Amino acid sequence: MELTEKDRQLLALMQKNAREPVASLARQLGVSRTALQERIQKLEAGGIIEGYSVRLTKEVAQNAVHCFTLAALNNKSYPDVSRKIKAMPSIQAVYAITGEWDLIIHLAAETLEKLNREVNAVNEISGVVKTASHVVMETKFNRTIYAL
Repeated sequence: MELTEKDRQLLALMQKNAREPVASLARQLGVSRTALQERIQKLEAGGIIEGYSVRLTKEVAQNAVHCFTLAALNNKSYPDVSRKIKAMPSIQAVYAITGEWDLIIHLAAETLEKLNREVNAVNEISGVVKTASHVVMETKFNRTIYAL
């Protein structure tokens, strides 16, 4: 599905506030409410908009302990490792990267003790050659808007 400039503007507005009323979005974009509602439905049907989520306040999110673990893998183990880490609910995101490391794994847990168990579980996955973990002390800001 090819995105138009209006689509990009709409998606940027929706990323700031997905609960913004359609009428308000339509006014901001200079289109009719009906046309905008149809466009949102097309973006959903076309797989551009996967869904909607809730962003927690900083106070609530601070109750979790976050960690970024760099992982180097045995090249032949990618599918197995990917399947195993995807099944771990503590893993928030995984990024394939270039360089010495293969993955950055974002983990979150309620306590340091639980986080330690989860990091150890990653280390025990067959195919993970080495890891280096970095616990987040403070989130300075979190920009969840993706460039379009």
